[in-house]
Amino acid sequence: MAAELDRRDFLRTAAIGAALAAAPAAAAPPVGQEAATAAHPHHLQHESGVTEARLFLTDPEAAFLSAVVEVLIPADQTGPGGVEAGVIAYMDRQLAGAWGNGARMYLDGPWSTGTPQQGYQLPLTPARLFRIAIPEVEKVVGASDHKNFAELTPARRNEVLVGLDSGDVKLDTVPGPTFMAILLSAAVEGYFSDPAYGGNRNMAAWRMIGFPGARGAYADDIVASRGKPFRADPVSLADLQ
Repeated sequence: MAAELDRRDFLRTAAIGAALAAAPAAAAPPVGQEAATAAHPHHLQHESGVTEARLFLTDPEAAFLSAVVEVLIPADQTGPGGVEAGVIAYMDRQLAGAWGNGARMYLDGPWSTGTPQQGYQLPLTPARLFRIAIPEVEKVVGASDHKNFAELTPARRNEVLVGLDSGDVKLDTVPGPTFMAILLSAAVEGYFSDPAYGGNRNMAAWRMIGFPGARGAYADDIVASRGKPFRADPVSLADLQ
């Protein structure tokens, strides 16, 4: 997030783990989850113009996350931005599914303050964390800037995110650094994940870093690529079905 951090260097480093880690497919929203319903139709707009119903995010939440992702992964001459690449669709599916519901998290307590080395220590599922933290950030921004987060300039958005990450910007009930850590991780995962999970549209992020995707074999490429960089169109999980 810092201005001096080169975006491409950061994304290439982050891609090493994110492109290889397969996130669980989003399941149906769990019982009792505050997801978008037929009575509250929220949608995501694809590049093709096709509209996709959101599973979890409300309009204000989607607007907030889009503004955040525009700062974390902005578009430039070498690749698309995170919003264009479908990161919000990825987050929406994950928050609506097993990950958002904390399916693999220990949530029985006791809850005491841990160390940074101990990782996530809140008694909240990721879905609850996002649902609580987003309006709390908007409250802070509204008090200081009299605007919504999405209405801030990119530079001001960056200042707020840096403040959350450092802990200088205080939220009412959740720690800013914890929210920023999980938010950044989800954004990077969405940018480099297989398109089957909603992000990395058209495998643009994989093409940017030269990742071949889910190719099963390379025997046919050995002779043609010997002694020179290997270049091939990436393959997604959908291509294998």
